[in-house]
Parts: sequence; C-alpha cells; structure tokens
Amino acid sequence: MPHADQVRNHARWRAGWHAGRSGYAWLLSLADQPGLRQLVNDYQYALRDLPGFDLVPLEWMHILVQEIGFTDEIDESTLEPLADAARDRLSGTAPLTLAFHHAVVLPEALSLPAEPQSAVLELRTSMRDATASVLGESALPPEPEDIDRHVSLAHSTTDGPAIFAVATLGATTVEPTTARVPALSLVKLSRDHSCPEWETLAEIPFGG
Repeated sequence: MPHADQVRNHARWRAGWHAGRSGYAWLLSLADQPGLRQLVNDYQYALRDLPGFDLVPLEWMHILVQEIGFTDEIDESTLEPLADAARDRLSGTAPLTLAFHHAVVLPEALSLPAEPQSAVLELRTSMRDATASVLGESALPPEPEDIDRHVSLAHSTTDGPAIFAVATLGATTVEPTTARVPALSLVKLSRDHSCPEWETLAEIPFGG
C-alpha cells in the first residue's frame, strides 16, 4: 500500500456525529494481541517526537468493521437480534489470522494495514448483510469515505506534507507479527475524543 503524499486533520465530525452522541458498531478489538502491541509500541516510540500526530492508546487498537446506527435511533431491543444474526453468519467462519508488517501514511492516520485485506473486506460484507437482515437495507449507514482495513498508530492533527512521517516510518526497525482474532465485538462507540472509544456489549465468536 503506497504512502499518501499529504495528510489532513483527522479531528472533524463525520456525518451525523456530534459531541455526546454514540453509535452501535461491529469491530475487531485488538488490544489483547501481544505481538501487535509490541509492533505498535516500536512505531509509537519512534513517532513520539514527530509533530502533527496524536498517538492512539494501545487499549483502543481496533479495526472498525461496520457501523450499525446511532444509539438514539436504534432501540436496544434490536441488539439481541443483531447478535443472533451475527452468530449465524460467523458460525462457519474460522477465527481470523491477520498479518501486520510495515506502517503506511494514510490521509488522516499512520496505520498498519491488515493482511489479507480481502479477509477484512469479506467480514465487512458479511456483517453488513447480517445487519441489513435485521434493520433493513435502507437503515444502514452510508458507505464511509475509506473502509477500515488497518490499525491506526496515530491520527493527524494538521494539514500538510507527509514526507517527515514517511521518513520516520521508513527509518524504524520493526518485526512483523500476526494476530489470531477469536471474536467480533458488538460495541457502543463514542467519537468524543481524539480516537474512537467503546463499551463492549457482546462478543460473537468465529466458528460459533
């Protein structure tokens, strides 16, 4: 995946979001992966003095798979059917094994792409279909500008050239790692701070 030439400030409200508003979502929580934590630590140590970026705390490492909708628009009684639909979809799916190698500069973040990218995209399609089976296709949030296929190391706080970030990442020696992800999380997501934070509502294991 090539580096972006320019970065822009990540701190802007996405459509429909505002302070204090939360939403339901499916995501892969990766905070408990020791190899990935070490890889992120190595990069973040190198990035500690690079201006224009906020480091993402290790506890919030994740890949956002599919947003479901805002909590003030979806009744809590829908959560159990959503979890059941997800279990049906994932009952025959093996736990994900994702590889993480070298970080890249994206337009709003420094990130570790997850490989194979196709596995993340297939999971997203499956969970989008499962969510639509409960809420209806018209109730799904619109497709985002960029679908998550990566773990963010840091978010950009300014607009400008990416050359210094590219150089810092390229000069950092790291060991690639793999993460075996046993479950998908149904969460209540907040965007009030510099990175998404969440409360886990249910864990849906791969393979039932």
